[in-house]
Amino acid sequence: MSSKFVGALQGAVTKLNAAQKPIVYNAKVAVEVAKQVYVKEGMHFPTGSQFAEAEQTAKKYLNLSAWKKVTAGDVVKGSIVAAELYTFFLIGEIVGRRNLIGYNVESADAHDAHH
Repeated sequence: MSSKFVGALQGAVTKLNAAQKPIVYNAKVAVEVAKQVYVKEGMHFPTGSQFAEAEQTAKKYLNLSAWKKVTAGDVVKGSIVAAELYTFFLIGEIVGRRNLIGYNVESADAHDAHH
């Protein structure tokens, strides 16, 4: 029993080590691309005053008294925008699947027949 456990554990460690290399490589590539974009776009970290301005803006929008001033028209406009965004998401899903209804997923029986 313990030999099966040790064998399974060794197999899991081997798979983890094999998966680690591409993950680390892709992470390093992503960091390098981010560095190049950062430099090329002339980006820089926000200053203390910019952080304070962002905090004030967030507090302004999270203020409950401001939400009491929202009218039914504002809610309708927001709902329409949300519906449009959701529609664009659904259209993207359809295009990505290349199918109107669902994904083309094989059943478990068909999958087992391949192996």
